[in-house]
Amino acid sequence: MSTIAVKEVQTPRRGGGHRIPSSLTERPDSRVYLANLPNHSATAGLVGYTPQLQELISDALPITWHLIEKQGLGSDRVVHLFYANPKESLQVNSERLLELLEGLSMTDHIWVPVSTSHSMILHAFRNILPELKYLHLASVPMLYVGDNANRRSLKAMADMCKMPFYFHALY
Repeated sequence: MSTIAVKEVQTPRRGGGHRIPSSLTERPDSRVYLANLPNHSATAGLVGYTPQLQELISDALPITWHLIEKQGLGSDRVVHLFYANPKESLQVNSERLLELLEGLSMTDHIWVPVSTSHSMILHAFRNILPELKYLHLASVPMLYVGDNANRRSLKAMADMCKMPFYFHALY
């Protein structure tokens, strides 16, 4: 896979992130955005759509499309992938996740956390729970494609925020 330059992607009006090129989504009519795209080479290593990040996206999206169809969530909804970057601190990931969810409050967008570190996803979400109770997330489902060991904890936290939660194991 070739690395795609950050300048080729577009930023959405609401929710933050960069539009993922259709070459990665494999659905030209889809609206998929990536929040927390690595952009600080001094602290995070490679920037932009690195090969590893492209692989995470291409592994998660087919299952995401399957879950959306299976649960009847509507294939025209906007999808936001949140990259929990293990090369950044928990605090930075938590702040960026909160920023994303604040932007998604009162929308019908879908968010999907992706990472090589599923514990980073879990802890970043747990870190921002107190702030999430003030947001309107009842129509912003979380689709978690990952480790079954995190399923119960993530569902419990999503329930605390009145956020719909859907899961598919990634083996």
